[in-house]
Amino acid sequence: MNDFPPGNNPDSNVPGNPPPQPDWQRWELEHGFPQSGPELEPTPRPAPVDIETSRHLWWAVALIGAISALYSVWTLFGARAEFAQSLLDDLAAQDAAADMTVESTQSMVTVMLVVTVFIVLGFGALFLFWVKRMRAGKMWARMLLTVIGSFTVFTTVLDLFAIASSTGAANIVMSVLGIGQGVLAAGAIYLMHRRESNEYFVASRKQ
Repeated sequence: MNDFPPGNNPDSNVPGNPPPQPDWQRWELEHGFPQSGPELEPTPRPAPVDIETSRHLWWAVALIGAISALYSVWTLFGARAEFAQSLLDDLAAQDAAADMTVESTQSMVTVMLVVTVFIVLGFGALFLFWVKRMRAGKMWARMLLTVIGSFTVFTTVLDLFAIASSTGAANIVMSVLGIGQGVLAAGAIYLMHRRESNEYFVASRKQ
């Protein structure tokens, strides 16, 4: 067996010519060395149909939640003057109004609403990240979504009682969307915990 890499035999050097460059790749192949190169990322395991369906349901839950939150912010923004006056009256009743005016209180309410919008968008992005990790078979993501979904289902029960006392087409529509959100969350939770889904999460944890 040749212990020198091809092209690096000392007897093959000719005076006046540059020595040939060794063919390390061929030498490693002949001697059974593993080839160096970029490591290929493992192909993600295909998820069961129930997991894929659950992911889509969670997307719908997130969309409805964002619509409901932004609608509430928009409604409060339209009535910010009345809300600021009500807040100022409450502070005055507690002798805590200080030098605050309706204009300053209204500006403070506007800032609060803007901050709320950023919080809603940030939580929505984080929620979608949890859904993505659930799709990848992460057990902790499934547990977290189960807790959030259970709370959503609980609030849906309250919406069932609130829809009877809702006035205005917009409020009724938002109540119906809230009920639909709870139904979708319940379906997503159920699909995440079926037999094939459980086997998928267990297998993913062993990898």
